[in-house]
Amino acid sequence: MFTQVSRSLLCCGLLALCVGRAFGQSAPLQLAANERLAEQWVAAQLLQEVYRRAGLAMIIEPLPPARATKATLSGLKDGEVARIRAYGESNPTLDRVEPAIYVLTSNAFSLRSRAAEIHRREDLAHYSLGAIRGVAHSSDLTEGHPATTLTQRADLLFKMLNSRRFDAALDTGINGRYVIKRQGLTDIQVSADLARYELFHYLHPKHQALASRIGAVITQMKASGDMDKLIAKAEAGLQNIDLETFTGASK
Repeated sequence: MFTQVSRSLLCCGLLALCVGRAFGQSAPLQLAANERLAEQWVAAQLLQEVYRRAGLAMIIEPLPPARATKATLSGLKDGEVARIRAYGESNPTLDRVEPAIYVLTSNAFSLRSRAAEIHRREDLAHYSLGAIRGVAHSSDLTEGHPATTLTQRADLLFKMLNSRRFDAALDTGINGRYVIKRQGLTDIQVSADLARYELFHYLHPKHQALASRIGAVITQMKASGDMDKLIAKAEAGLQNIDLETFTGASK
């Protein structure tokens, strides 16, 4: 059963397919996106417009982060919507499209009643942590940490935090605040930004020739101010989106 957002993504893919054929592209690129994450939804909206202007076709399938990596590295997927720079360094066979399309912050979320004092990434060493498995920016912050619990999804991460399974949950600022609002949590405090990461589009090496074409469109959109306008629109629209529908999961 298709949800509203699933239908929207499919329609965008079919529209892009028509445009892509006009430019000589025979089939849409099959891209993976990390499922149920707000920054991935925003990045997907941006990339759809980038591909439209580049005359390329795309269809996005949200997947668990670790599965998205495996599918892209194996060539089952043609690329990933958006990952941080370090992701490309860990997977050097993939082609990173320059410049970045979006920026995320990494933050620690904790119960106010626990009175955790987290102001910088070094403070994380004093607390038990929860993070989403396969998400590169969280892996960067938790590398070598002796007390880290990994979950598959952000909604579960915050439910576990609320149940005091660990002291602090690591997530992006935009996604953490989204989940807190959706779950109606009121005893959550958020740290200052512990890190900022640029998000880049990645392609399987078989599509290396497309990287400069896509990058040129991103550069033009940034220079014209169109990218900033599109980011503002996508972030505002996020408030009306149920990210469960971005997974294609039935209600």
